[in-house]
Amino acid sequence: MRRSPRSPITAVLLLLSCAAPAAAEPLPRRRPSTRPEQEMLDEAKRLVDQGRIADARDIHLTLWRLTRSASDAFRVGMLSFRLRDFQMAAEFLAIYFDMVGTPEAPKIWVPPGFKEGYELARANFAEARRHVGAIEVRVSEPGAAVLVDGRQVGVSPLPRPVYVAPGQHRVGAQLAGLHVEVPAAVDAGGERTVWLVLRRADAEAPARPQASKAAAAPGAAMGAAPGAASPRAARDPALRWWTVGGLAATSVALAVVGGISIAEANDAAGDRDAAFVRARWEVFRCRPGLPACDAYAEADGRARTFTALSVGAFIGAGLAAGGAVAAGFLLAPGATVRVGAVGAAPGATLSFGW
Repeated sequence: MRRSPRSPITAVLLLLSCAAPAAAEPLPRRRPSTRPEQEMLDEAKRLVDQGRIADARDIHLTLWRLTRSASDAFRVGMLSFRLRDFQMAAEFLAIYFDMVGTPEAPKIWVPPGFKEGYELARANFAEARRHVGAIEVRVSEPGAAVLVDGRQVGVSPLPRPVYVAPGQHRVGAQLAGLHVEVPAAVDAGGERTVWLVLRRADAEAPARPQASKAAAAPGAAMGAAPGAASPRAARDPALRWWTVGGLAATSVALAVVGGISIAEANDAAGDRDAAFVRARWEVFRCRPGLPACDAYAEADGRARTFTALSVGAFIGAGLAAGGAVAAGFLLAPGATVRVGAVGAAPGATLSFGW
């Protein structure tokens, strides 16, 4: 079969025509500003020139809510850094980095001189992170509203950590009647991950029907046997605290006995060593009736006795302390332990209802 001499040229042209659109595809650009938006940009620039940084930031924050553009996130973050509002600076600069990419691999069209501004933003972000903490929130259900200290910060799954002031915070999530909230502490410059398993709000504190006066009175109708113990009586607060207190006091007492026994064992060991030295100088071989030998035997017996007593006392103290902790949970009103997997996350979550 004869080949056409133009077939290689035709194939090359076809390949170039297919690859050209992909190579020439432009990066997305911000839409042109409307006239009101441009007026707001001009006003913000005038306020910055006058040193009114907070007012300029408010304008850019309004523009961000309208446009959701990387340039507005950049300006809000940089102006917040100048105001030393490190929490908002870290939040908006992180948004800017996610939207714009890097100078080597930008996600959107970037103007000339972009790299210098990007490096300055990176330096400001690093400094802001030294003053704030980061909480990464993972929720078992997608689409749940995520709240930090009562303020909604987004919907699960969150694309980035939540930047907060150092200290204790309340992290929660809610979705269609499901609710969970846990405390979370984070240090300046630190970060932590909080796993949230959504459950119904009434599952944590189930409603308990109140007993009527007739049912509580002695000899009341309903067929209750006199002296029958109710489930509530089995978890009486006085019983709980007497049990926990008794076990805790026992633990402390045994620990004290163990400490005294160790001191006595050390003293007896010292007496035994001294008696052994005397016996070596006085006689060549110990026999009952010799004072040095009798003193050595008596000191050795005391040392062994108090050593065994101290070991037993410390073991008992540990067991009593563990019993006090266990009694505190088991006798607590409505104490429950729940173990559940956190979606696809590794491990499990453990919660106590008191």
